[in-house]
Amino acid sequence: QEPEPEPNYQLQQKRRNTRNLELEREMTISTATATYDDSVVQTTIKAVIFDLDGTLLDTEALSCRAIIESFAPMNLTLPTDVLASLKAGGFLLPWELKRRILGLRGSEWVPIVLSYAGENWNVEMPISWKNGWRNDDSDSASEDKQATVDAFWKAWEVRLNELCAEVQACPGARILVEGLRKASVPMAIATSSRADSVKKKRAKHEQMFESIQEIVTGDDLNVVKGKPAPDIYLEAAKRLGVHPWECLVFEDALTGARSGKSAGCRVVAVPDSNREGIVFERIG
Repeated sequence: QEPEPEPNYQLQQKRRNTRNLELEREMTISTATATYDDSVVQTTIKAVIFDLDGTLLDTEALSCRAIIESFAPMNLTLPTDVLASLKAGGFLLPWELKRRILGLRGSEWVPIVLSYAGENWNVEMPISWKNGWRNDDSDSASEDKQATVDAFWKAWEVRLNELCAEVQACPGARILVEGLRKASVPMAIATSSRADSVKKKRAKHEQMFESIQEIVTGDDLNVVKGKPAPDIYLEAAKRLGVHPWECLVFEDALTGARSGKSAGCRVVAVPDSNREGIVFERIG
């Protein structure tokens, strides 16, 4: 009886590598939940995608203040003690509220803010936001809510644009972008902000923005669903001409990190350093 041949480990490894490549090909840009095992598939990063607010530009504190100062134009009155407390805290929103709206589009975060203000700040509302967007709202109630959301969102953008006239870059942002530019790494921005708002925010930072090839905004027609859905990162990767799993994403919000992860990207979480003691949750 002939002895069994020794295992051909090189052949086995070749077969595994071939299967891994086949798996990668199956993960297309249209895949909403592309995932892989880091121990099996070794991925080369070919592009970097940045969130904007709180990642490249230090707008988050300004965004909080703009939200607080948007109640008055809407004829919504914050109680004196609430306003004094918010002012004493540097016009930062309570983290229990801020963490729920980070990375969302205005159409999604405004109802959350109004609901919170009614329940926790005792702000009198002409429309009940206790249950946010309710499916059983009448047509007229839904229209009133939509009009309120649009008006509050607009008031916030106007105030934020005023505050952002002198917005600073986040620490290290310019150095990182410049280093990637010198290394010829393609870059994009994927932001929930609307295009008009981005134009105003970038005004003092054109040198940094000129190094970034693509900007996908929250009101882009190709972004059907906002973060945490993968749409915006899938679109950014598509415009850069690379697969999502070849992209490294930088995000300061859990919502955004989940968006990048669900698109199949590698994600680096950069939590707000001003929020001491806040643990950035691990995403799967």
